[in-house]
Amino acid sequence: MHNRLALYRLFTFFTLFIFQTSVYGKSSKELPEFNDWMALIKSSTENDSTITHHEKQVEIALMEGDTLAAINNLRELGSLYTSRVDYGDSYDTHWKLIMLAEASGDSISLARAYNGMSILYSLYERRDVALDYIEKSLVIRKELVAKGKAEQKELGSSYFPLAIHYRFSNDLQRAKIYLDSCKLYWSTGLLVRAEDGYQAIWNGNYEKARKQLIPIEDSIANNLQSYMVIFYSNLGDLHLYSKNYDKAIEYYSKSILNGYEHLRHLNYIPDIYLQLAKAYQSIGDFRNANKYLITGNKINEWLYSSRSENNRYLLEIKDDVRIAKEKKEKLLKEQRITQLEHEQQVWWLRTIIISVSTIFLGVMAIIWFRRIRRKHKEEQAKLEQKRKEEDAKNKEILSIKNRELTNSTLQIIAKDELLSDLKEDLDKLQKSSNSKEVQSLINNIKVNKDISWLEFENRFTAVNSDFFEKLKEQFPHLKPYDHKICALIKLNFSGKEMAKLLGISPESANTSRYRLRKRLGLKKEDNLVEFIDSI
Repeated sequence: MHNRLALYRLFTFFTLFIFQTSVYGKSSKELPEFNDWMALIKSSTENDSTITHHEKQVEIALMEGDTLAAINNLRELGSLYTSRVDYGDSYDTHWKLIMLAEASGDSISLARAYNGMSILYSLYERRDVALDYIEKSLVIRKELVAKGKAEQKELGSSYFPLAIHYRFSNDLQRAKIYLDSCKLYWSTGLLVRAEDGYQAIWNGNYEKARKQLIPIEDSIANNLQSYMVIFYSNLGDLHLYSKNYDKAIEYYSKSILNGYEHLRHLNYIPDIYLQLAKAYQSIGDFRNANKYLITGNKINEWLYSSRSENNRYLLEIKDDVRIAKEKKEKLLKEQRITQLEHEQQVWWLRTIIISVSTIFLGVMAIIWFRRIRRKHKEEQAKLEQKRKEEDAKNKEILSIKNRELTNSTLQIIAKDELLSDLKEDLDKLQKSSNSKEVQSLINNIKVNKDISWLEFENRFTAVNSDFFEKLKEQFPHLKPYDHKICALIKLNFSGKEMAKLLGISPESANTSRYRLRKRLGLKKEDNLVEFIDSI
């Protein structure tokens, strides 16, 4: 009896063990724990070659006076620091970027820097200040678009963060308004489609979210790998709220591993662990739920201690330091202005004394100077007249050479046409007679349009030495084919003559002239020939 009872208990134990293993062993791959994250972040901070590279490039650019390069590298640095949760360095970097962009008048970079600052303040739950920075960015972009200095799609760069800001503020009505505004400029963007799906999740419209997010998963994975932390996390939310807990666990795990691999969007990691814990709790896996709940809270405490009551004033302290620096710089500037005013007064006193003591010599100097200036003007007038004569002579010579070039080019065209006609006639004769001698003549006749054009181009450049250089300098976006058209227009070639030399139809030649006008930015009333001739 005792043996049977013991066997029954043993069987019950193994049955429960197998059941618990099937329930609690859901995770296909062990996820990094708190100590793993700490070691990774410490290692990346100390040995990040990308950050070191951008820091070095900023130093070099500032030493060489290359403001644009310094701004670009500062922007990359700010983004990297934010992703690696180094918020102090990120704040300092964005502030340097703002100062440099303001000093250089780079409005686009200033707007982007404001967006970066808004992200930092959002992380510190300072949503009022974050909103202020996003709106500053939007104002700048609107002004640039209104003045024609930026494309309208730039507005999407401010509407998009506004949509995200209001979604996290749980103002879903405004979030949708700004997302709809963003769609006007980023209608086909993956990020816009993803945000549309996220808003559907927050609204509880899981079917719409599924239709928005599932089809674009592969596209985002292939094109925006580091963004998958956010994308997988939101897919996890979708499945969690839809009570598809296995899928929720799968996507939360993918999100965490992606963040661990790419070190991007680490500010999302604590919340993802907490959501993962909820998913495990929902299926009764309390061991994993407790494990990931502890991990998420530990990372959250370490990562966002700056948002706690004791440390949430980090940015305010930095603001105080910045304000103190600005006051000090302002005081030094005022002292310098006072010093300059004093020096100016001394200079005026010295000037008056010297002027009074040398007034007689000054009068004599004026008389002498007028005489010299009159003589100089006469000489300048002679030189100017001589220069005009030389210019007129050079223009006449250039005109003669261009006429000669035009005539020789037309002769080449005529020769090629004659050879082409002769070749066609011989082809007909050869087909009727099947003569080897005729075939030999056909083979010896070479009509090479490329050689004709190369010969023309070499002679044109020899006559008009700096024409192509000026063209490239004034219109760098023009293609080599456009240069050909410009050269032929300068020589007053008709559309038919252009077509013969270029080996195209007259209609294509006219189309090329029309496209060239657009690329040169000419209005309907502008004369293309006169414009090209003035270059």
